[in-house]
Amino acid sequence: MNIDLPAEQQTIIDSLVASGRYTSFQDAMREAVCLLLSQEQLRKEVQRGVDDADRGDLLDHESVFGCLRSLAAAAAQRAESGQ
Repeated sequence: MNIDLPAEQQTIIDSLVASGRYTSFQDAMREAVCLLLSQEQLRKEVQRGVDDADRGDLLDHESVFGCLRSLAAAAAQRAESGQ
């Protein structure tokens, strides 16, 4: 497969390969596709949140911060126990 990139983008990829960040143009393109897929997934998740908010399906700040405190405590406990 051939990929035609604008000169500026080709230069960026070439410099990343030359620096050793990627072993080849193909490796850089694989990473680019993975990032594109991640970005699309994030867009879907954001849209889901917007849709929830439009329906009034929201959590109050106390619920959100309570959940975050619980997650942080669980993470700290795992770190202390070496897990």
